Amino acid sequence: MRILVLGMADVVRLNPLSFDEVVKRDAEMPGEVDWSPLVLSLAAINWTAVLVGLFTAVASWFGPVRLWKKQAERESESVRASLFAEVAALVEIVERRGYLQSMRGIETMLRARQAASIYSAFQNGQGAESFEVLIDSEYSRVYQGNVSKLGVLRAEDAKQIVRFHQLADAVRLDVIPGGGIARGTCNPEDFKEVADLLEIALEIGRALTATKPEPLSKWWQFWRAKK
Repeated sequence: MRILVLGMADVVRLNPLSFDEVVKRDAEMPGEVDWSPLVLSLAAINWTAVLVGLFTAVASWFGPVRLWKKQAERESESVRASLFAEVAALVEIVERRGYLQSMRGIETMLRARQAASIYSAFQNGQGAESFEVLIDSEYSRVYQGNVSKLGVLRAEDAKQIVRFHQLADAVRLDVIPGGGIARGTCNPEDFKEVADLLEIALEIGRALTATKPEPLSKWWQFWRAKK
């Protein structure tokens, strides 16, 4: 077996390029990147200090977010409780004062007059019955002040609360001074219509306050409700 031994002069003869030219040629070759500077710079980084700083930044961000979440949950629960408490109070006031029974009684009396032979004596406003209650326009202050926050409730609860207050307001307009049955009427149907609206409102109110409202499963719904 023959061994070929080349000397420096032979290498130069085999490779006519100089050493500098070879380095320059290799650096210009496409597809090849020298990663050594990057590796050396990464190795020189104090990763312990970097991780400590990162952890501190995350902790400083998480603390306020968690605190805001707790505050949002407490405020949403407060809004829910206030809305339901107002409904319960209005239902209790109407029941204790017997508004619905009074309206039904007047309706029955007017129907009896219609059936009597003396009905003609009550024409042209004679013998008209009235029902008047002084109710301030801000009787539902909690609802009026938190309409924009109804999103903290379940969709069905929010829907029923809106229905309750709309029906209650319709009744209020009929019984306040100048309202439909407050002015006086001989027509029992006028009293029936108002009494029916009040009865539906009372049924909704009782159903709403019969059980404790369930909180939302997503705390961030409170933020959406405030938009």
